Amino acid sequence: MSAPTTTFVTAAAALAFAAIVASCSVVTGGTPALPRTSLPTSASAAAPTNPPAPPSDEDQIRQTVMAFQDAYNTQNWGAYTELMCSAMRAEFTGPTMDYLKKSRAQNGLTTVKITSVAVSGDTATVAMDAQNEALGAGSVSLPLKLEDGWKICKP
Repeated sequence: MSAPTTTFVTAAAALAFAAIVASCSVVTGGTPALPRTSLPTSASAAAPTNPPAPPSDEDQIRQTVMAFQDAYNTQNWGAYTELMCSAMRAEFTGPTMDYLKKSRAQNGLTTVKITSVAVSGDTATVAMDAQNEALGAGSVSLPLKLEDGWKICKP
């Protein structure tokens, strides 16, 4: 190495070493830093926190519909059927499930935008605009039922 290069490398190494030593020092401003022996005593640290409110029925329904759509698009058929009520899930076996899988493969992805959620006791209806790669756009409504959480449940 040439003299200027050696000097630069040595200076850079010295600066890096000095930075490491300074960052690991327990001395601040000439006074040793005292170890903390207790928790902070601020009012916010001592105040009890309330748990967040549970999601509303409408929020849960929106989450269910979007998870159902995501499962369809990703072809996660186990998750897809788990989001159905038990009566509907019983119908989605064998040839019906084979048809659904074939249809998804042929028609591609579907995106949805929920436009409204109407809840009536333990049932709900979601209206949405859908856009499919092969089939185009359309408006759809989807019934749900409260059955161990909100589930898609076509009668």
